[in-house]
Formats: sequence, structure tokens, C-alpha cells
Amino acid sequence: MAQETAVDAPPPAAAPPEPDADPRTPAELDALRRMAVATADTVNGDEIFALVCAAAHALLGADFAVATVPLFEGTREWCAGQEPPREASARLLDLLDRARATGEIVVAGALSAAALELDAAQVVPPPYGAATAIAAPLAGEGAAGGAMLVGWHGARGMDAHTVRLAGTVAEQAAAAFRNATRYDVLRQTAVRRERFFSAMSHDLRTPITAIMGYSELLQDGIMGDLEPHQQEMVERICQVSGHLAQLVNDVLDIAKLDAGRMEFHREPVPLGELVDEAVVAVEPQARGKGLELQLDVDGHRDVVLELDMGRVRQILVNLLSNAVKFTDRGAVTLSVEVADGRGWMRVADTGPGLPEGAEEAVFEEFMQLAAGTRAKREPGSGLGLAIARRLARAMGGELTAANGAQGGAVFTLHLP
Repeated sequence: MAQETAVDAPPPAAAPPEPDADPRTPAELDALRRMAVATADTVNGDEIFALVCAAAHALLGADFAVATVPLFEGTREWCAGQEPPREASARLLDLLDRARATGEIVVAGALSAAALELDAAQVVPPPYGAATAIAAPLAGEGAAGGAMLVGWHGARGMDAHTVRLAGTVAEQAAAAFRNATRYDVLRQTAVRRERFFSAMSHDLRTPITAIMGYSELLQDGIMGDLEPHQQEMVERICQVSGHLAQLVNDVLDIAKLDAGRMEFHREPVPLGELVDEAVVAVEPQARGKGLELQLDVDGHRDVVLELDMGRVRQILVNLLSNAVKFTDRGAVTLSVEVADGRGWMRVADTGPGLPEGAEEAVFEEFMQLAAGTRAKREPGSGLGLAIARRLARAMGGELTAANGAQGGAVFTLHLP
């Protein structure tokens, strides 16, 4: 019988090394946190640069700092302490350009690349005298092609921790400049959009006004009595040109709201007067469909609130007109409530109501929704409700939508 040979058990697998604890001190972490919070609160290039300089001085004890960001017209001014000698500035800026071109941290000084955990090509002789400097790229959208540099007068001992800390400051600076870039792009886009729509609206209003004016003259018989079919055609011209004029006004309002240039003028307004003016504007539309306009404002007609009457009336007319448009039979009700100096106006209809879950979607631009296919047959740009909500919020109020308990849609305007 063969003798069994004992087999030694394999040694236990070595446990994976514990991850290194964050080498940054509590003071450094707190300074980085404060820098992140401060830079998140501004999109101004000069303010961001000042905050970066302050962080470089507080975290690294830097004697000077500089950054170059293409969006903000290139090189910023020296900061964070004493400016380097004039003859050294050009050499330091060459170091800055090198970090920007290579996308890597570059250190200048009588230092060991191994001790700094960098490649030999990333460590160069001092740019002047015995000065020490770290240049780091500002990577990312908007900051791409940018870089920042921090430096110290005279020779300075440095380790890998200092280089990593400088890189962290550069990363946060890049994020801040990236946010500023996005804001600047959005701002410029909004301004260009407003200018375009303003010019377009002006150019369109002139011919639209002429069409409406001549159509009304024809309706009044200025060129003689019209045959019934001619009268019908002229009425259609008036309706379509009126819709086109409203569309032009809506587009202009959207452009102003996007650019933050919508103006509001608050004044004491009796609620009864405000309601009456809004209802008068919609009565012909409701009468043409055989709908009843019901008012529930008893006890509040003489209440006076500080409002922009024109803009609130615009919101009310839009809500009432929209309710009439999507209601085939029944009534449209406007009710008013006031409590503790604040007011609510509700417009309810007996139409098909809103699709389930569409309470927010109805306020999207160029969106028309209704329970059923009615919306597909109704003319409109899909801007009215979007503008109404944005106007309400811009004035400090709110506009919400819901389905009524008995059917139909209910829109509530919370007055500012």
C-alpha cells in the first residue's frame, strides 16, 4: 500500500494594504472647504481669482500667484503677496505656459523629482535665483488651456504633499472658472436671444398692425358693404392676425424673462377692478362658445393689494382664455380668496382636465396638453402658460395646476 505524502497547506493570502489616510490636515481640509464654498457663490472672474490667491496664501504660504484663463482675457495680475521681480516674471510665465501646454504639473526649484513623486521632465531648474514655483493646469470646459502658478521667494523645501495640495487648489479653481464660463455663455446667449427677438418682434409688428388695421377698415365698410362671404373672410384675417400679434408678444416676453430684463411696477390695485378688466377681455370668446363666465369675488372686491396690475391681468387673461379654449360646454369660474394680506385667484373649468401626471408639464414652453385629442385641434403656441408661471414667479408669486374634484382643470395664482 502506497504511503500518502503530506502536502503543506498554502500560506494564507496577504491582506490587501489598508488605504492611506487622507494626508491633509484638518486645517487644510477646512481651508479647501471654505474655498469651495466661496467660489461656488460667485461667477465673477476677478472674485474667483482673488479667492484662489487667498487660498494659495493660506494653504501653501505662497508669496505670489498668477493664473491664465482664456475666457477672462488671459493672464491675471500677480497676487497672494509680494510680486516677483520684474526680470523674473517672464520666466515664471514661461513655466505657466508649459503647464498649460502639457496639461501636467511642473515644479521649478532645486528639488528631487523622486521625492516629489513626479517624472524628471516635470521638475526644472529654478526660474530665477533660488525661487521655487509650482505651475498646474486648469483642466476642464472653459478653463481648458488655462493654468495657475504659485511661488515662493528663495529656495524652499518641498514634498509630494505640497505638490498634491497645489494640484487640489488648481482643480477647485478650474471648477470655479468652469462655472463662470457656463454662466457667461448662458448670459451672452440670453442677451443675443433677446436682441434677436426684440428686432424680429419690431419688424413683424409693423406689417401685422397694417394687416389688422386694413382688415378692421374693411369690416367697418370703409370700402363699401361686403358680401357675407367677404365679411367672413375678413373676420378670419382679423382673427389670424390677432393670434400672430399675440404670438409675437409672447416670444418677446420669453426673451425678456430669459435675459432677466422684465420690468415690474407695483401699485395699489383693487381686486374687483383687476378681475373685471380680465373678464371683459375674455367675454367675447366665451360668448362665442356659449359658455358662462362665473365670478366668485364677493367680499373681496374692495381689497387692495400691491401688484403689477398689467402683468397680473396678463396672467389672468391667459388662464381664462385657456380655460375657455378647452371647454366645450358648462362654465369657467374665477374665484378670489384673501387672507393675511395675501391673495389667491383660481380659474376652474368644466373641460376635459389635465392628463394624469401632467400638472408640471403644462407649464413647459411650446407644450399643449389636454385629456383627449382636443389640444391637437386648438390653435396656440404653447407659450401662454409658460409665460404666466414665469411672470408669477418673477413677481414673487406662484402658479399651480391640478384637476378639479368634479372634473376639469383648476389653475391657482398665488399673488405676490
